[in-house]
Amino acid sequence: MLITLLAVLVLAGCGGKQPVPASRLLQPAGQFSFVTPDGWFRTKLAGIDCIIVSTETDHGVSPNIFVEGVPRPGSVSNEVARLTGANRTGRRGYAVLQQQAFATDSGLPGVKVTARRETKESLPLALCHYLLQDGNRVIAITCSCAEPVKQQYEPLFDAAMKSVRAVR
Repeated sequence: MLITLLAVLVLAGCGGKQPVPASRLLQPAGQFSFVTPDGWFRTKLAGIDCIIVSTETDHGVSPNIFVEGVPRPGSVSNEVARLTGANRTGRRGYAVLQQQAFATDSGLPGVKVTARRETKESLPLALCHYLLQDGNRVIAITCSCAEPVKQQYEPLFDAAMKSVRAVR
C-alpha cells in the first residue's frame, strides 16, 4: 500500500493530470461515493480497486484521500482495532492521537481516528482514518497530509467524508 501511495504522490506532482472541480465521485468497487475537494486530482492505478484523490505537494507531502480497500464485512470497532494495530506494527512512529464518533450527512455512523506517523524520510504525517458502518460492512478511508498543514486540510477531509453515501 505504501508503494502505491508513493506512486500516487509522484504522479500527482507530475502535472500530467488535470484538477477536477468539486463533484461526487463514485468509487468503482466500493459501492459508495463522496464529494471530492475542489481542484484535486483523481488517479486510478492498475491493481487498485478505488480512485485516489490528491492535490499538489504541500510541505513535502501530497495531501490525499485513500480508500483502505473494498469495504469488508464487520463492525467499526473491529476495523478500528485492525487498522490501528496494523499501522502500529507496520508504520514508523505511528501513534493514535484521538478517536471520536463521526457520522455522514446521509446517516452512516462511524468513528474518526486522528493519528500521526513518519515517512521513510522522517517527514511527520497527519492521518485521519474514517471508518463508517454501512449495514454489515465497514467503509475505511484514510486521509493524510503533512503534519504542519493539518489544520488547513482536516476541514476538507471532514467535508469530503461527511458527504459519503452508500450506493446500492
